[in-house]
Amino acid sequence: MQLQSMKNEEKLINNILFLYILGVAISGWAFVMIFLNGGPRECIFLLTGLAAVITKLFEKNLGSRAKYVYACIPPVLGAVTAAVSCTNDSAGYICLTHYYFVATLLLVPFYEQKLIRTSYIVTVVVNAGMMIVFPAGFLKLHSVIGWVFTMIVYTVLVAACCFISYRATILFGMVEKKEEDLKNVLDEIQGLSDDLYNAGSALSSVSDNESASAQELAATSEQLVESSNILSSKTDESMSNLSELDEWRSVVSDNVEKVETASKDLLEKSMENEKLLNDLHAINGEVSESMKATNDMTQRLSEAVQEIGVTLSLISDISNSTNLLALNASIEAARAGEAGRGFSVVATEVGNLANSTQDSLKVVQPVIERVQQNVKEITAQVEENFTKMNKQNEYFSNVFQCMKDMAGLLNASVSAVKTMGEAHNKQSEVIKRTVSINQDIAESIKNENEQFNAINTMAESNANDTTNVALQAGAINEMVDKMAVLLKQGE
Repeated sequence: MQLQSMKNEEKLINNILFLYILGVAISGWAFVMIFLNGGPRECIFLLTGLAAVITKLFEKNLGSRAKYVYACIPPVLGAVTAAVSCTNDSAGYICLTHYYFVATLLLVPFYEQKLIRTSYIVTVVVNAGMMIVFPAGFLKLHSVIGWVFTMIVYTVLVAACCFISYRATILFGMVEKKEEDLKNVLDEIQGLSDDLYNAGSALSSVSDNESASAQELAATSEQLVESSNILSSKTDESMSNLSELDEWRSVVSDNVEKVETASKDLLEKSMENEKLLNDLHAINGEVSESMKATNDMTQRLSEAVQEIGVTLSLISDISNSTNLLALNASIEAARAGEAGRGFSVVATEVGNLANSTQDSLKVVQPVIERVQQNVKEITAQVEENFTKMNKQNEYFSNVFQCMKDMAGLLNASVSAVKTMGEAHNKQSEVIKRTVSINQDIAESIKNENEQFNAINTMAESNANDTTNVALQAGAINEMVDKMAVLLKQGE
């Protein structure tokens, strides 16, 4: 089977043979005519040029057989020229043997041993036959020993040409096979480049999703900090109200002592105490409303903390997905071999980042659970305070009713004053406990603020890490683009 690279050279070598035969025919005839006093007989050598022209005209019709015709023109017409034109007074045709040699050498670029062997056989057979029929012309060129030596040299030349043709055929086959193998390798690299580009795009998409989640977590943390600051402000306000209530407790204590020392003015003092109790009841109502607001805010804080837990779960799921993607990318990079080594490093870094995120979540999760527990305890304490405040309101109502009844029951004034004193003592204890509880709430809120700030800092750090992942994905895409450019250059 003829190789494509050799077949493409056939037309060019046919043209070279045509020009060689035509050129030698014209120049050889002119040389003989000018320098060797040639006659009409020498015009027979022009038949070689005419045969080359005719072959050229029918070259397309002859196809692959045209080169055989070109190969046979020099030995056939050369033998006819030697037999007919070479006389005793003209020894100028001695170059015919060189004409045969050069023609045979020009057959080598066809890289076809059959053609060289055909030319050898035709040259030997035709010249030997013509030498037997017309010995004078041939013996004029060489003696018998000279023709034997020329035959030996020509045989060695043909053998060398066949060897060169054989080796060239083998080498061209190896080159074309290497080109085919190289094309297959380039196709595989192109496929790997496409897979790497798709993996980089998927990694970039995951990075964008994780960045959005990190930003959402940061926004949620900021909202929690703001809510916690509002709650802290409300707690300070509640402490202020409780301090004011404590001041009123002193006023009530003074009035109780006056009632005990001035029972004669009990009715007048009772009316005065009634007014004071009305004011105290109003303040107590405000405190109750503040405690209710505190309870509502505590509930919202609890809900916000639950939302943090959901957000952390979402981040954990994203981190697991990222870790799985990094594992898949590492496997694909390992399949790619040397070409995927750079992407394998990036995939490992992405996996490490996902593991780091998981470790951070493990650290944050206990903190959130403690925050949730603290919020539950605060809620329970606030509810307990609210219950006690309601009970306190009941005491105030009882005291107020007693003071009203004191106007008609002066005889029971001592007992009523004693009851009021006991109620006042209980009120003082409740107020003290309420102040202590609110102080604990304020301290817990302060600790929560610090924890939320820490969460916000971790969210920002996670966002920065996500940005780095996006940059790495961009670098992968750039490498894929460069690889595609190199592949196009290779094509």
